[in-house]
Amino acid sequence: MSALELDGIEKAFGPVGVLHGVSAAVEPGEHLALLGPSGSGKSTLLRMVAGLDAPDAGVVRIDGADQALIPPHRRDVALVFQQYALYPHLTARRNITTGLLHGLRLSRDEADRRADEVLATLSLTALADRRPAQLSGGQRQRVALGRALARNASVVLLDEPLSGLDAQLRLEVRGEMNLQLRRIGATVVHVTHDQGDAMAGADRIAVLDGGRLRQLGTPEEIYRQPVDVFTARFLGVPAMTILPLRTDAGGLHSAFGAHRAVAGIDPGWIGIRPERLRLDAGGPWTATATVTGVELVGADYIAHLDFDGAIGAARVDEHPPTPGEVVAVSTTPQQAHLFGTDERRIGSADLLDARRNIPERGTTSQWKDLA
Repeated sequence: MSALELDGIEKAFGPVGVLHGVSAAVEPGEHLALLGPSGSGKSTLLRMVAGLDAPDAGVVRIDGADQALIPPHRRDVALVFQQYALYPHLTARRNITTGLLHGLRLSRDEADRRADEVLATLSLTALADRRPAQLSGGQRQRVALGRALARNASVVLLDEPLSGLDAQLRLEVRGEMNLQLRRIGATVVHVTHDQGDAMAGADRIAVLDGGRLRQLGTPEEIYRQPVDVFTARFLGVPAMTILPLRTDAGGLHSAFGAHRAVAGIDPGWIGIRPERLRLDAGGPWTATATVTGVELVGADYIAHLDFDGAIGAARVDEHPPTPGEVVAVSTTPQQAHLFGTDERRIGSADLLDARRNIPERGTTSQWKDLA
């Protein structure tokens, strides 16, 4: 039985549809990230699991039980808010025990025991008697997480809990938070618009856009085999380079030259990750591009490229080009993605390689090759 099931969730506010038939299941102990841009419906979906909003259609189940008639305070969930929401006049320990005493109606002894356990787990025992103003941002976040963990709920909901932290502290708290959640085996649903947070902690990622579920899979699956152009661009820093395929009297063309048209396939776009592009003419596919800018990112450089109006980027480990320079850019068709005119992924772009004997679309051998 899944810890959490979302079955055909629909939601609208007036004439504006926010969620459109979202379905997903979270297994016990699994960490699922709801990833998407602002306005994609991810926080609304989380609020429905918590009981703060009700779906217009569809069912939310926790441990197999329909939650429609269960009020928020009786649902077996714990929520970590984006802005911590700590009581400023209470100590870290009392911030944790207050909900246990007045929400779960536990005895003082049991509430203190649970609070002391999570404080020790989160390395906060020495700070138990400090108020929020005496804690750092990372320490406050750990108190907010501890308050949720002390409920021993079936599902822990995280509503962008790291968004208020600076970049370095965000990395530190993210690693610590993920470690503690895995240590206790919590079932987690984590709402975030930051792909780094999702890729670092989640077992699976649900990519939302416009209230629809674009793709659900492991971080590696979504990065390596995005189902459409939106997902391909949304995951990855820099984003995947997307180049148009043009059909004219002379056949099928892209920035890499002429391609073979394959029967039964209506290609529209080629996508290449920045790490799969080389600034030389050594690959079987070669194009030219103008360098519009160069960034130093740790040990690598990011060269921003203009392919005659199509914008892309390549990751360079040494000898970066200079802005304004016209460079050769190469890749292999096996490392590129092919998308249709509907922006859905068809498979590897080697389908366009005229040197291969490609079977008709839909045959077993072709789709086995693309799996």
